Amino acid sequence: MRYLSEIKNKQITVLGLGVTGLGIVRFLVSQGLTPTVVDSRINPPGIDWLKQNTPTLTTRFGDLDSADLCASDMIIISPGLSLTIPAIAKAINAGVEVIGDVELFARINTKPVVAVTGSNGKSTVVTLAQQVLLAAGYKAALGGNIGTAVLDLLQSDLSNNDVDVYVLELSSFQLDTTTSLQPISATVLNVSEDHLDRYASYQAYIDSKLSIYNNAALVITNADDEATHSKAKSQLSFGANQGDYSLGEYQQQTYFMQANKAFLPVTSLAIVGKHNYLNALAVMALLSPFNISKTQYSTAFSQFNGLAHRCQFVAERAGVKYFNDSKATNVGATIAAIDSLATNGQQLIVIAGGDAKGADLNALTPYLQQHVKALICFGKDAKDLMALTNKSHLTNNMSEAVTLAKQLSEPGNIVLLAPACASIDMYNNYMQRGDDFIQCVMAEQP
Repeated sequence: MRYLSEIKNKQITVLGLGVTGLGIVRFLVSQGLTPTVVDSRINPPGIDWLKQNTPTLTTRFGDLDSADLCASDMIIISPGLSLTIPAIAKAINAGVEVIGDVELFARINTKPVVAVTGSNGKSTVVTLAQQVLLAAGYKAALGGNIGTAVLDLLQSDLSNNDVDVYVLELSSFQLDTTTSLQPISATVLNVSEDHLDRYASYQAYIDSKLSIYNNAALVITNADDEATHSKAKSQLSFGANQGDYSLGEYQQQTYFMQANKAFLPVTSLAIVGKHNYLNALAVMALLSPFNISKTQYSTAFSQFNGLAHRCQFVAERAGVKYFNDSKATNVGATIAAIDSLATNGQQLIVIAGGDAKGADLNALTPYLQQHVKALICFGKDAKDLMALTNKSHLTNNMSEAVTLAKQLSEPGNIVLLAPACASIDMYNNYMQRGDDFIQCVMAEQP
């Protein structure tokens, strides 16, 4: 709390409203600070809350150039805003400190942090990690890029002392404004092309992810993905067939292995698929600093049924199974979904499309050729996806896509929504897109 006393007389600007911005404002006000609130939108989300709960705060909505950001001592910025926006870059060049909510959290927090980033699988890993910790008797709080904003978690802990360990999902955008976080363990699960509309190069995106290792006591790398590797002295790895935590055969079953010793059969995990087994291995490596028994792992694994919009089984209609993986917003995630559900032969009908954010889609081609019966495309970059295979079809929206999928499918097939793209061209978020898919599937007559 000493840090909050140090900045009490500083001119602090909260830049960007929405969930994160409101969380920052709530926290600062609760600690007796009075920030200025700035947003480029005239009517940003959260404005009604501000008017009702903090009517005396200075607000500046609209053109950022007129917000006089250079007059601030500190800007606490929402992750959706790029540091290269001219008004923000000008403030940085003028010596204004620009941090994110995770950095503010890191400067105040005194509890252990398990930190997770990566292109795919973050939400599953952090949620499962929290469940394991809870099963082991720890008071574990989950937040960051999933669920609750970190400062809301911190505020609750400061009031009630109800946290033993924080489990944080962190995006590259959040990491770009974070320098003080000191995780007890941290991982980059994997890296595939994403957000290239925001980063100068793919390497810049990778470097952003790798910054999570900077102050970590224990680094966890993916043995199968060189982009996640580190030169840290204290590290462990996980992988399908290699690493400190891996998959292996024991008594004619596939097991989760620790240092080449059988730990638990993969059947102890309620969710299936190779990518989920790798997620479980990552959890085991991340939680190695904690005292967790085999029984506690088994209990948590058996009770974890996965997350909505992440290879979520929707229904079986007329002998065809439908899966919603709307969270597959990049190529790597779509490949993982196809790989997880693929059987012998081309039984998959994949629905994809949206905003590819400048990513190279060509890595999908061999998976489409080997496992996919038809690729149904819609959205902003549909034509780029169609060019990957001669098995592609163009539609205008989700309803048309699901209707066509039903027409093309036969008993034994799987229809998979795995867009490989962001949803922002047609939806508010990937959850809304997934819900639309589910509604269309359930509206179809068997």
